[in-house]
Amino acid sequence: MSASKGLEISIIGMMIIGLVGILILFIFVQGPLTDLMRGTFCYFLTNVLQQKSNYCPTIQAATKTVSVSEDTVTNLARKIAAYAIDCWNNYRPIIKKQIACYNLNLDKHPGPVYEYNITKVMEDEGGCSVNGLQNAQIVDENGNSVPYPGNCGTADQIDWRVSGTSGYAIKDQGLVLIIYDATIDKIIIQA
Repeated sequence: MSASKGLEISIIGMMIIGLVGILILFIFVQGPLTDLMRGTFCYFLTNVLQQKSNYCPTIQAATKTVSVSEDTVTNLARKIAAYAIDCWNNYRPIIKKQIACYNLNLDKHPGPVYEYNITKVMEDEGGCSVNGLQNAQIVDENGNSVPYPGNCGTADQIDWRVSGTSGYAIKDQGLVLIIYDATIDKIIIQA
């Protein structure tokens, strides 16, 4: 009689342990590890097995080519700033490496556009938000990194890679690239 009671208690104990295990598994599947598990699964499925699934989101990573024809330095700076902010807002949450968001083909050259001009437009038009693109450091006309004299946030999130015969200004270049680089968490403006 005592042997059957011991057997019943051990069966009940195993059932309780099993139920607790299932409960913990359910918590992990529905809890904070869901995104990690989905990301791992999707990475393995798409990069290792070269398969597609509706479960895994697809990223539209095609670079958009845009023709820009502006008559003033301020308007050209406004366009470049708008495309940089758009790239920041749309690709930063989903890109894990680097993406060229826009190729801006410049049809006109109204004058030299420096990083200061773009940052000034962002500041004047409310583009320097706390959760948005900020630019506290700029490259001046001599190529030196200096603090931006206005208020465009506390972070330096624009990497100005402009050089050539016009110095550190977009002046005679025909193409401006707007790139988001997740490894440095910055927008790169390259010309």
